[in-house]
Amino acid sequence: MELRDIVFEPQNDMRAECADLVRKQENLIRQERYDDAVILLNDNAYKGGFRASLFNGIQNKIRALSHYLLNEYAANEDECYSDTEPSEEQMEGKNFWIKTED
Repeated sequence: MELRDIVFEPQNDMRAECADLVRKQENLIRQERYDDAVILLNDNAYKGGFRASLFNGIQNKIRALSHYLLNEYAANEDECYSDTEPSEEQMEGKNFWIKTED
């Protein structure tokens, strides 16, 4: 993993002309019609809004950052921290794979 793997691009703020669309989305969420809420945003090419993919992306960035910090600053020279089994390339010069917990 490299530092470029943890770059985060923030979402833009909502514009006034999108307010009606966001209200419709919020109403669908209140009705627990989550799939319809996502379809509404996708059909209108709206890039903002709260979607599971946004939160999953944030979670993945945090996990990647923690692995980067562990491997860069906490691991001994022969250790590799990872959620999944590292590739041969990642294990080059390493003797131990330390599986991190979710």
